[in-house]
Amino acid sequence: MKIHFWGTRGSIPTPSTSSFVTSRYGGNTTCVSVQIPGRLIILDAGSGLRNLGLELSGPAPVHGTFFFSHVHWDHIQGFPFFIPNFDPDSVFDLYGRCATRHEALADSTVAQALLAQQQRLNFPVSVEDMGAQLNFHNIDEGGKVELVGDAGKLIVTARELNHPGGCYGYRIEEHGPAGVKVFAFATDHEHGANVHVGMQALAKDADVLFYDAQYSPEQYEKQFGWGHSTWVHGLREAETALVKWLLLTHHDPLHDDWAIARLENDARRCGKQLGIRVDAAREGMVLEL
Repeated sequence: MKIHFWGTRGSIPTPSTSSFVTSRYGGNTTCVSVQIPGRLIILDAGSGLRNLGLELSGPAPVHGTFFFSHVHWDHIQGFPFFIPNFDPDSVFDLYGRCATRHEALADSTVAQALLAQQQRLNFPVSVEDMGAQLNFHNIDEGGKVELVGDAGKLIVTARELNHPGGCYGYRIEEHGPAGVKVFAFATDHEHGANVHVGMQALAKDADVLFYDAQYSPEQYEKQFGWGHSTWVHGLREAETALVKWLLLTHHDPLHDDWAIARLENDARRCGKQLGIRVDAAREGMVLEL
């Protein structure tokens, strides 16, 4: 399983400047690709999706599967700039939670959000004009999607997290010749007093947990209820779920590289005592599980 992080910033893109440097951890909002031979998964469509599209663009059409955690703007804003969407031979399946469970598939929340984002008032090119074949699907809490590749398969399971308006995390299991590898994608989650049932199901025995640690512990005391967490609670979830590697993500737009590095160092020291590797996710980072 090859995992590429195209965007790890939260809330709004945060370009690097001479006085506010973000070049180390990146300024693009959430987008992660997961690949095995014959299969491509794209997790969220933040501004980082544009660079993934540039990487994929070429003479061959692209077939892939999107999984959306939710449709807040920082997780869909890259979609209009994804070049493979303009290739009529490209095909994408798009999965996400349905905000109103009784709605038909044609009224999927993901479809509604993407169509609204590209109304003429907002953007000059509509989704219908982009050209690629887009197949929208709803997925329920605990729902599974199996994607068979050339020499193995990916099983994706949706789990409800705690975020205003609702949000899914995704457990991605690769079943292949080398056994089972697990990547847990858990952006946009606010912790509670105890470990979270959905998070534990998502992250159980995971090789990597990609966890929303937007705030420092001190910041969180002032940002309670905004739907995000801290590295302290990420480590608590990781320790309980027996996670091997905790990756901190959804970096606050008020945090430059120095601020993120300080949080990363604090988390690493505590993680070392628990036997858990901890890093802050960086845009451009590539993992091979």
